Amino acid sequence: MPLFKPNIANLKARRDITGLVQALTIRDPDIRHAAAVALGELKATKAVAAIVGMLLASDSTRGERIAAATALGKIGDESTIDALAQASETSREREHASIDAALESRDPKYRHNLYVNRISADEFELRAAIAQAIGHIGGGRAIQALAEMLAAEKGAMEGSVKQSIRSAMSTAAAKSDSLPAICQSIKHPSAEVRYWAANCLAEFNVPTAIDALLRVAYDENENFDVRQIALMGLGRIGDARVIPYIEDLQDDANHGIARDAKQCLMAIRGRLPRRTIE
Repeated sequence: MPLFKPNIANLKARRDITGLVQALTIRDPDIRHAAAVALGELKATKAVAAIVGMLLASDSTRGERIAAATALGKIGDESTIDALAQASETSREREHASIDAALESRDPKYRHNLYVNRISADEFELRAAIAQAIGHIGGGRAIQALAEMLAAEKGAMEGSVKQSIRSAMSTAAAKSDSLPAICQSIKHPSAEVRYWAANCLAEFNVPTAIDALLRVAYDENENFDVRQIALMGLGRIGDARVIPYIEDLQDDANHGIARDAKQCLMAIRGRLPRRTIE
């Protein structure tokens, strides 16, 4: 063990990646945290393995895990997505185990809802950071991981965590190579995943996305909300070639879909030149 604590600011200024990686092994959690932050800001790809080690280590603090996840997001190495997804799953398991232990305890303070919510809030912060990191990495693999995280999320902070995941999915979808994964997610068993996939598809004005949204809009067995967001997406894209298909949906047996089809047509026609409409 070194006699003196490493100066993280100096190591960062010198871009001393080796020194910063060594700092991740120092006993002082504040030093480890600062080193992870610095490595992320330097986008140190050579430090990925060490940062993943911190993220997954059972004795890392919550702050260290958050710093590690954030750093991996900034570095942007797609190979770390599996480790980030694993850390998210471990966080959910740890949250459930901690809450179960608290509820089984005879100590009255552990039975108070505030304590249970505190456990969930602590883990929510970590899973939100993980989702954001995966979103920043982006691409098809990120979409797949985030879809599974969205489907699996449960608990006291479910709404907040899912909002972070949905935001991350939108960020990840910005990469052009994410389209095949989004189209695959539109078939996910979870209606919530399908809904958000349809929402993301509206950002792609390409035949593949338009066809996928049309299939969803026409699927009578699909959840109403998913069909509705698909029609909204088609309206946002504004491709006149879908007009005949949307016109058919004005007579859909589901009155809500029929209404939304009319609104979709209004949105598309409102964006067309007058000559095209006539």
